[in-house]
Amino acid sequence: MRCARHWIPDSTLFAVRLLLISDALQRGGDGSFALHPALAESGRTLAKRRRRWFSCTDNKPLGWYAALVGSSPAALLAAGCPHLPVAARQGWVASPFHAMPGRDSVRLLPESDLPWDGHDADWLCAELNPLLMQEGMALHACGAALLLTCEHPIEAEPAAFAAIAGGLLPDRHPAGPDGGRLMRLLAEIQMSLHASGQPTRAGKPAVNGLWLWGACTLPKGLAANLPAVAAADPYLQALHHSQGANLAICEAVRLSALQLQDGLPGNVVLAGADHAVLLRPSSMPNWSKGWQPKSSLGEDRLIARLREMIDAF
Repeated sequence: MRCARHWIPDSTLFAVRLLLISDALQRGGDGSFALHPALAESGRTLAKRRRRWFSCTDNKPLGWYAALVGSSPAALLAAGCPHLPVAARQGWVASPFHAMPGRDSVRLLPESDLPWDGHDADWLCAELNPLLMQEGMALHACGAALLLTCEHPIEAEPAAFAAIAGGLLPDRHPAGPDGGRLMRLLAEIQMSLHASGQPTRAGKPAVNGLWLWGACTLPKGLAANLPAVAAADPYLQALHHSQGANLAICEAVRLSALQLQDGLPGNVVLAGADHAVLLRPSSMPNWSKGWQPKSSLGEDRLIARLREMIDAF
């Protein structure tokens, strides 16, 4: 099922004042932090800035934006889908993945390595909805993003997709009374995709399953005047609040696709590995070597600080 969208051309240039890179920090084997390889050219410039460290959970760009506006990821997508089923009582963000089986585990391809667009989303809806509708569910394409709606809510708490993308597929039921029901649904989806021909995936990694996360209760309203956001991630792009954006959120490998008008802005947040560091311009050189925090504030402090900055722009 497709939700209508107005798309801004890819050539749009963004003059942002706050940039958040959701996977910029990586943890090494010795516990230290390093920048994502895609940020190597910017590493020296970023290292000179004043730093404030925070402990926080990992998130995808859509999840970060949801946290900043006090919403859930699924609620943001649902607000942009005007023709959801009247009987729908719950929504989930549905993230496709490509699985790479090992001897004792299944590793997922990083989301940025899985090409995905609106045509793929339409195909997947057509492929899975005959199965899902038997369960009172439906898959909706919002641009290239996917929203799963349920008539009978699933009471489960699966990990956010950011916690498993590029990592291991969980082999245990998530917390909640319906954890087993959720995993059985995901297994049925995997079997259905295994049997499909996947014609739109020619020359691209196959889609082996969906991961559900970021749930919300439906119907769900949102506050008016949400801040505009520039994005290169297909799920955050589905919101398409990008006109005049002072805020940009992306993954490291998609930074160049943002086409920032003036290069890196003065305010940058590097996130990843359960931490985030807020970088601000400084007249004094930063003598810290590496990216190891000496102390960290809580995630609530980071969200509050970023909201203050966005409101001030």
